[in-house]
Amino acid sequence: MWFLQTDTLLALTGFSLALGLLRKVLPGKVMGVLSPVASLAVIAWISPSLAWFSLVYALAGLALAGLLSRVPGGKRFCFPLFCLLAILPFVLSRAPELGLGLTLPFETVGLAFQMLKVIDVFYYVYYGGEKVRPAAYLGYLFYLPLFTAGPLFRYRDYIRSCEKPLCLDVAEFTGDVQRLIRGLFKKVVLCRLAVEIMARLTGGRLCVPVCLLIVAVSWLILYWDLSGYSDMAIALGRLGGLDTPENFKRPLRAASFTQFWRSWHATLSDWIREHIYVVVAKKKLSRPASALIAFGTMVVMSLWHGFNLPYLLAGCYNGALLALENLLGWTTVSRRGGKRSVFVLRCVLVNFLFGLNTLVFTLPPDTVLAVLRGFLRV
Repeated sequence: MWFLQTDTLLALTGFSLALGLLRKVLPGKVMGVLSPVASLAVIAWISPSLAWFSLVYALAGLALAGLLSRVPGGKRFCFPLFCLLAILPFVLSRAPELGLGLTLPFETVGLAFQMLKVIDVFYYVYYGGEKVRPAAYLGYLFYLPLFTAGPLFRYRDYIRSCEKPLCLDVAEFTGDVQRLIRGLFKKVVLCRLAVEIMARLTGGRLCVPVCLLIVAVSWLILYWDLSGYSDMAIALGRLGGLDTPENFKRPLRAASFTQFWRSWHATLSDWIREHIYVVVAKKKLSRPASALIAFGTMVVMSLWHGFNLPYLLAGCYNGALLALENLLGWTTVSRRGGKRSVFVLRCVLVNFLFGLNTLVFTLPPDTVLAVLRGFLRV
């Protein structure tokens, strides 16, 4: 990841700071052109092949978005077709995970996020009836702080943020630098420390108390890893003058899985919900139908992370929990009007059940099975 390479991190920080300062003195139209050009230049400095692929992929998406806006009679057919075309390079980049001996002649760093951005632009054109501005589109795709990691900007939110950029004063600069350091500390120190603790725990006798501790540590590893990257991306994004959305919103306080997924990797969860769940549902559905769609969206979300059996099982597990919650009507829980002890217990239960899912991301498959068997030992 770019944020952990010292020279690249310094370049990104300098770039973001320069962009934020230039937004104060240059007109918006000039910045609209300068931002994508400068971003692509830095990407080319990091990796020329990645820059070429990203440019070709972005221009292809721009051409499809323009075509989508000009074919009102064929939009219903073109929209899903163009989304499939946007997904195709991502699927090809995961060919080794599917057992296919396909090697791509280019780098695909950040492609997962670029794919979601391009589809969001198609969504903007199809449902909003709007035309895409080329400079804004390229700036949206190439914005460096969010090029390889979350949070995930929506196209319409990116445009609004560009139209009203942040004022880079002393208070903003100080807060952003502090958040950048906090993100590095999470990833480099806390996450590494948790990995060392995990190695010691899994190397000993696995019983219920130890396995409970392993689940807690696994939850922390994934949280510090993802939220650390998000903190760095948000800090750099704000240094660049854009009001970057939050990605983690106190997931420990979620008393239902619906609320949890609105707090954990929130921008990705919101994207999945809006572009899949809402599109499929379109209107208020019965509980069984809502449960089925919720299950499907979680499976898709898990496969976004990787095409393999553990991730698929994790998606089915999360989908089953979310589906059950929809069937029972337990999607929203308020701290008001109920016992605090019950609310806290539900928060613990939700995060514990999610913690079981994090084992797939932090441990080898055989170790995951050993930990699950350990819950049968006192």
